[in-house]
Amino acid sequence: MHPKTRDRFLAVLALAVSLAGTGAIAANYGSKQAPEVQSIDLWAGDLPENRWSVQFVGDTMLGNGETPMLDPLGFDAAMAGVAPLIDGNFVIANAEAPITTHNDPLIPGKAFVYKAEPQAAWAMSKAGIDAINLGNNHSLDMGVTGLEDTIQAANNAVMATFGAGHNLSEAERPLLLHTDRGTIGVVSIGENFGKVSKASDINPGTVVFSPETVQRGYDLAREAGADWVVGFVHWGDNYTETLPQQRYWAQVLVDAGYDAIVGSGSHVAEKIEFIGHVPVVFGLGNFVFGTPGRYASFGKQGVGLMVSFELNENAPTQLVVKCIVTDNQLTGFLTQPCSAPQALGVLSGVNPALQIQGNVARMPCRCLEPPK
Repeated sequence: MHPKTRDRFLAVLALAVSLAGTGAIAANYGSKQAPEVQSIDLWAGDLPENRWSVQFVGDTMLGNGETPMLDPLGFDAAMAGVAPLIDGNFVIANAEAPITTHNDPLIPGKAFVYKAEPQAAWAMSKAGIDAINLGNNHSLDMGVTGLEDTIQAANNAVMATFGAGHNLSEAERPLLLHTDRGTIGVVSIGENFGKVSKASDINPGTVVFSPETVQRGYDLAREAGADWVVGFVHWGDNYTETLPQQRYWAQVLVDAGYDAIVGSGSHVAEKIEFIGHVPVVFGLGNFVFGTPGRYASFGKQGVGLMVSFELNENAPTQLVVKCIVTDNQLTGFLTQPCSAPQALGVLSGVNPALQIQGNVARMPCRCLEPPK
């Protein structure tokens, strides 16, 4: 939890995360839930200026190259530079590594295999992260044991998990955020990362793009009570610009009814565009990520984005974007906010309509509007 930036406190932790008939994970803010919902229950208190926000941050991995420098206090230090920027009422990160002590890779010889120690979960939670998305190409790096350990470590650290499970039914469970503005459903879905990590009726893994899974994710969230549905997707190639297949799936998501799309996977910041009124964040880039990175060899700038949807009582929803420096060759594995001049260059390229002040930019968004 991050007490300096958010007026909220943990009230109740219930580790079971299912909803009868839909299997939704729910986080409740100051509103009663149906009795069948078992959830992580958070109370937001009085919202400042009648605003409420959900914040997304990119690929997060407190391990690998930086592990030697991470004693128990070092995990906190790795998050310290960006913790002041974590200011959403609810914050979701893409956890790009199993959190486990298990050391047997699911695929021996895989080019990039990641893991993080259990202390990483506590550091993420203390910095202000409330939920982690497991729907990516590394959540099964340490097999089912690593996945189970990750979910347990997150629960111990008071973070929800979604996006992967022992079977497709578990992996498809949307995350529900109940607020006094309405209910946001967050659906995790991504590319096919191989047979061994694709969830099925009998196999563990993540949810893979298909017209059917895209529509079912939306329908599950709506049936569970979501007023809006956000797709948190994992796609794209490492250190590349937005690809045609990303645009294809973005359109499929919009056609299915999704109200917003947030992407991760390429390790670089990509553009924010709109399909009709639906905002598409094609790539958040990294957040705090423990590898040296290959930005220079790809001719890319090592920066990432933190994106919030800010719901206002008497004004349009605001899209809030922050710029961070993620190139560990420059930061020494300590992610930092962009300087104002750097943010100006990055954020103006992300979307020219963004109104930039310092390393933060804003723009109105005709999305996540109050239910009528």
